[in-house]
Amino acid sequence: MLPRLIMNMDEELVAVAEKALVKNGVDILTSTKVVSIENKGDLASVNIEKDGVSNVVQAEKVLVCLGRKPATSGLNMEAAGIESEREAIKVNDHMETNVREIYAVGDCIGGTMLAHIASVQGEIASENAMGEDSRYDERTNPGCVYTQPEMASVGYNEEKAKKEGIKYDVGMFNLGGNGKSIIMNGGEGFVKIISHSRSKKILGMQIIGPRATDLITEGALAIGMNAGVEDIIKTIHAHPTVGEAVREAALAAEGRAIHG
Repeated sequence: MLPRLIMNMDEELVAVAEKALVKNGVDILTSTKVVSIENKGDLASVNIEKDGVSNVVQAEKVLVCLGRKPATSGLNMEAAGIESEREAIKVNDHMETNVREIYAVGDCIGGTMLAHIASVQGEIASENAMGEDSRYDERTNPGCVYTQPEMASVGYNEEKAKKEGIKYDVGMFNLGGNGKSIIMNGGEGFVKIISHSRSKKILGMQIIGPRATDLITEGALAIGMNAGVEDIIKTIHAHPTVGEAVREAALAAEGRAIHG
């Protein structure tokens, strides 16, 4: 019964995605409880409740998405003395458990359950098992949603920065000012950069629009290298590309956007 879609994404990103979905004929019901689902032969009757009012939605198919959780109960970890919390195996930034030289990666450790995260964690665990000193940096973990238009986010969004009391600046560039985006999807979407008000370091980046899930890597790299807004501005971005919008958002953070 959540108040909006995709709660872990920036609210402004989700608003653009919702608008696109509605435009394509999708009815979105938020803050709505599914009471029951009845099999009616060729159809399913979904009984819902919102604000105390009951209703029925008829559907050909019902997709139930309740999220995921670690499934480690059958591993008998206690026999090896491995610690866990709510079935998630506890690890440090070397991906090592509390038992020396036993490592765990991926969905079994909880947290962000994404394939690219598990892959990197596997590399780190392997390197440490071979005597290297590799560490996992959660800050550079991008989240991607393959809607149309695509959404992607890395690092801090405004809501998280406010919650932690961080003073930040926002640089936002509307893709209606980017030629390649206009060609690809009519210029729908934007790039947003969150930077620290004093140091100007990049804290986060959010993108909705064409190639968002590819472009977010620049934000992850900036965060991992502790780069600042000026570092992105000084980097020449090819034209015409959607990637130019990232530089424009950095310029906007400094009040210098050219096409915004």
